[in-house]
Amino acid sequence: MDKDFGYILGSNVRAERLRRHYTQDELAELLDMSINYVGKLERGVIIPSAQVIFKLSKILRVDINDFFKEIE
Repeated sequence: MDKDFGYILGSNVRAERLRRHYTQDELAELLDMSINYVGKLERGVIIPSAQVIFKLSKILRVDINDFFKEIE
């Protein structure tokens, strides 16, 4: 595996966030989490729970599978 699971997942979340023109702060508020959490998630430092991934998919209006693109 060339890239880390968390890194790819976080990059995909970041891409979807930017596509919707949300700042990290705005996304953190919608998730009811800290901006620090969102930053760590996007850098792949932490892996979000299934519940957080579900919330992200609803907030960003994307299919959950879109977060796992490029992950082998």
